[in-house]
Amino acid sequence: MKRPTGPRLPKQTNTLTAIDLCSGPGGVTTGYKAAGVRVLAAVDTDPDACATYSLNHPEVRLFPDDIAALDPKRILVELELKPRHLDILTACVPCQTFSTLSNKATSKSRADPRNRLVLRIVHFVKVLKPRAIVMENVPGLRDNRRFAILLGRLRRAGYGIRFEVVDAADFGVPQRRRRLVLIALRGKADSAVPKLEPTHPALRGFRRHKTVREVLRLVRRRAAGDPLARSRTQFPPMVAKRIAAIPANGGGRTSLPPALQLACHTELGASGAGSSYGRMSYDDVAPTLTTRCVTPACGRFLHPRANRPITLREAACLQTFPLHYTFEGGTMSVQSQIGNAVPPRLARGIALVVANALQADANGKRSARSGTA
Repeated sequence: MKRPTGPRLPKQTNTLTAIDLCSGPGGVTTGYKAAGVRVLAAVDTDPDACATYSLNHPEVRLFPDDIAALDPKRILVELELKPRHLDILTACVPCQTFSTLSNKATSKSRADPRNRLVLRIVHFVKVLKPRAIVMENVPGLRDNRRFAILLGRLRRAGYGIRFEVVDAADFGVPQRRRRLVLIALRGKADSAVPKLEPTHPALRGFRRHKTVREVLRLVRRRAAGDPLARSRTQFPPMVAKRIAAIPANGGGRTSLPPALQLACHTELGASGAGSSYGRMSYDDVAPTLTTRCVTPACGRFLHPRANRPITLREAACLQTFPLHYTFEGGTMSVQSQIGNAVPPRLARGIALVVANALQADANGKRSARSGTA
């Protein structure tokens, strides 16, 4: 049996607590910690993501396990935690299969074992009995039958539920990233669960639209000597010519002369793969970063003016990871970790809204007790 990594946790009583399932490199944990929530444990199965997580959050108990196999009772034992004592259980299961299912499903995507992880969350809920549950995923999950099953099982377990599709850009993330966010509260009606919106009182003074220009300026000024800030400038001759021919500040592949067009793109026309070999715009947010977010052919991931894709550090900062955040693994692994992560700033906003609801509930119960004393 694998042993969790990390030091033994000191006991604290005045801070909300959380457990981060499918934690990846730590986007949710980073945001929750910034919101004042204490993350007790994290679970993930990817070795590089676990290494990244441990470097940046050494105080958190990390279980390098698959949630499909991990017994949640083991978490209770390892943390000396009792059921109903955890405040927030957050789960951001792998989303690629639901991105596929939201378009045209294939037999392979339907059979992907990661699909079952959505319903595995219920097992953790029944054992841990957290006060609140948070789940983040792609909007396509909303139309999948597993999501309807999940809602029914959580309600039968005693949770009120609200879910929204939000754009991370509305919460200060310099990136257009639409996500499905579910919030559930134990012992509450659906109507009592807060709506996640940038105008929520808990987010007063929080919302600020940031641009690509601000992020690039930050990295340029403060990332000297950072290996993740190194620019990739060496390309095959045809790729280099293609990148150089893309107009600055938002240009795309449709502006390329016929000699530089890819045959596959010519067959697709102007509407297909329109973001491939695209440049970001300085004064806009970035497009959704994917697991190939520094690969020119895979999206609008070219620098607004320089003839190169964005760097790994620029991608991480567009996801709102702190500038000093360390990532482990090769280029393919790191860009995958970045693209899969929940933007920490969005996670912080979610945590503030949930914490506000939990604290209001606790204050209400204390007032009721003192009123009847």
